[in-house]
Amino acid sequence: MIEPSYRHHWKPPEGEELVTRGRVSFATGAAGRVEGRRWYRDTERQDIQAELAGWPAGPTHRRRSWFDRVVWDGVVAVFALLLAIVLELVGGSSAQPDGLGRSADPENEEKDFPVLWAAPGTIARTLPWQLDPARRPDTDVTELALTDRRLLVLGGLKDPREPWEEVLWETDLSTVAAVERRPFSVGKRDFRITFTDGSWCRLTSLEGEALLRHLIAG
Repeated sequence: MIEPSYRHHWKPPEGEELVTRGRVSFATGAAGRVEGRRWYRDTERQDIQAELAGWPAGPTHRRRSWFDRVVWDGVVAVFALLLAIVLELVGGSSAQPDGLGRSADPENEEKDFPVLWAAPGTIARTLPWQLDPARRPDTDVTELALTDRRLLVLGGLKDPREPWEEVLWETDLSTVAAVERRPFSVGKRDFRITFTDGSWCRLTSLEGEALLRHLIAG
């Protein structure tokens, strides 16, 4: 049963100003061995999903082998060729979207794809599991909210008949060391939040530029 106090559109308290908010999720690998995958790591690159307090069980991934990559990339190439031929026959455009380009951080974008990098006791370990689209119900969404004082993660149900949302996580802006774009991503929508204790998370913005502009400017 959802508490009645959650049946509302969240607003900051009086005296605190909302700067921006938008839908976010943990990012997803886009290249080669990590495509469609994400991991949660400590600083020794060990998987920490089972150690994250309150997190329900979720999918576990392995990096695609060289053989997997060759076979899958071959299938994708054949499909793209067939699609281009069909589009050409019907008079459509055969243009393909821009490629990913070159990764500036291949260790974390091509060989591995951590979306949480956190030693024990660090801020990133406190982030909510609802940021993971593989764990979150399809009916729910998560949003990142930036105020003049805090960074928050909001979660809820966007049903217009019975909307509700709650604060899932928050931290003072003083704990945020940097917000950086990660252009090696689909749609160039990924960004990384690094906290002052050295932990970080990689998110993707479903709102695009409108959200990123404010976060990075802040």
